[in-house]
Amino acid sequence: MQEFTFEDIKMLIHAIYKSKLLIFLITLAGLCAGLFFHARNPVTYTYNATSTVSVVFDIGMTPGQLAGTGVLSGFAEIITSYRVAEYGAHLLSDESITASELINMINVNERAGAPILRIVATNESPRLAILAANAAAESFVSQVAFITGTQSIEMLDPAREANLTLSVAGRNIAIMAPIVAFFMSIALVIFIELYTGKIRSVKQCAADMGEIIAVIPKLKLGR
Repeated sequence: MQEFTFEDIKMLIHAIYKSKLLIFLITLAGLCAGLFFHARNPVTYTYNATSTVSVVFDIGMTPGQLAGTGVLSGFAEIITSYRVAEYGAHLLSDESITASELINMINVNERAGAPILRIVATNESPRLAILAANAAAESFVSQVAFITGTQSIEMLDPAREANLTLSVAGRNIAIMAPIVAFFMSIALVIFIELYTGKIRSVKQCAADMGEIIAVIPKLKLGR
């Protein structure tokens, strides 16, 4: 393997300098791509509000045992059903939210080790996020009570505040794209310089061709 010397480093730096236009164009292309993606995916501000409901079935199980069954998963699917969403939308009739819109706003997850479901509503308005989370929870409790004739579901904590969430994926890509393009362009120049068979030094000539008698330098003629 040929030894990599300080002269080789200087030649690579010189090659990078000579290719500055190519590097600039590739970096500019990365910047344009990043800005385009950012325009398609701008920073969005959304709010999450969470209400919680508790499963109080008396079926000979401890809360921890109940949490480990598929019962809670079944209830989670009921919360996002059209029937529950339809009644929830009725509770939100003053806000002109449809059942389909409410379903799209709601996400349900279980609290680990407890028979508790978190109902999370997401919206660009903190007020609507709170109202939607509470309406979904109230509708769920009401519909399960109506179907089963029992109070097996209870409202535990209604949503009282909403937390701000930022979506900055587009902005991050807009920042990273030109940086990545810049370093990729430098890597491309170095690759071309090193692996295209170009002779860069007398030592390389000797390694490739044997004994060198003389080297004719390339001269730049002035005017």
